Amino acid sequence: MPNLLAIETSSPLLSVAVKKGKGPVLEKNLEGFMKHGENLIPFIDQLLKKSRLKIGDIDFFLIGRGTGSFTGLRVGFATLKGFLAARRKPCLGALSLDVIAHGIDLPEGARLCVCLDARRQKIYARIYERKKNAWKPEKKPRVLSVEELLGEFPAEIYLAGDGLARYGEEIKTKSGTRKIHFLPRSSWYPEASTLIRLFEADLAIQTLANPKDFLPLYFRLPEAEEKRRKHHAAAC
Repeated sequence: MPNLLAIETSSPLLSVAVKKGKGPVLEKNLEGFMKHGENLIPFIDQLLKKSRLKIGDIDFFLIGRGTGSFTGLRVGFATLKGFLAARRKPCLGALSLDVIAHGIDLPEGARLCVCLDARRQKIYARIYERKKNAWKPEKKPRVLSVEELLGEFPAEIYLAGDGLARYGEEIKTKSGTRKIHFLPRSSWYPEASTLIRLFEADLAIQTLANPKDFLPLYFRLPEAEEKRRKHHAAAC
């Protein structure tokens, strides 16, 4: 069995996990965006020492690709690139929306929407259905307003993700007759241990092979670019 190192830096929760061969998954988590840069390397070092591994012993690197905090993702990818500069190893990544979903256990047939705060009155969202003990996405991730998101909901659905902190009350107020279940905050953020489970199940995770694969994933333009395009369109 390979030695694995997984990092997730896309959310306020810094999450690092290490698995040595057939041994247990060791994980460290700490909430707080401003602490990712100072804590990521120490967390990795602590888990490697606890597992009696060196960074050169890692066979596969796993990373959450976003979407999420630009600063957090930059910290994660910069650290990963530093490891690869010293010794090239295979890397795999997963959408952080998918990582959140696969960290949640609900009954067969349940529907789940992961909602992340995209700012500017928008939500990064993806809806899933529970089939054969796994989450199957219904569509690609999208950027939606609350009204657009509600239009996608079935009669009953579970919600998770940090978008609920900003938009949860609005969703609740405008949900009408839909039965909406808000999952606890403990299920809002992607965790590195879930990345390891996805790797071992060969589920919702992809090999990072090209330079563009080592860039954080976003599903909308930066605010400055959106404003520029709107200004250009209005001037035409």
